[in-house]
Amino acid sequence: MCRNEQYVCKDGAFKLSTIGTNGFARLYLETLYISLILADSQYLREMFHVVQNQLNVYTLCLPEILSHVTVALTSDNYVEHALNASRQIVYPHLFEELKTLL
Repeated sequence: MCRNEQYVCKDGAFKLSTIGTNGFARLYLETLYISLILADSQYLREMFHVVQNQLNVYTLCLPEILSHVTVALTSDNYVEHALNASRQIVYPHLFEELKTLL
């Protein structure tokens, strides 16, 4: 990656900087940063499309999730999700997570 040369990319508060032959990269968000081995950053780059697709699914499901959460928060027992609800959302786990917040 980067042909063993330093590479810097900035986009607003986000910055990616590689450190040539050392094989490290730093990801910055304003003043916070994490250091990665370049192989790890390559793995993350390859996983971005997976994360983006999952985020798209969650965004499309948001109205049904909000409806389910509204009912679940007022119930002591598990609330079944709608029959036409997305199979991408694990509603029993969501219910348990909600109950830990209360």
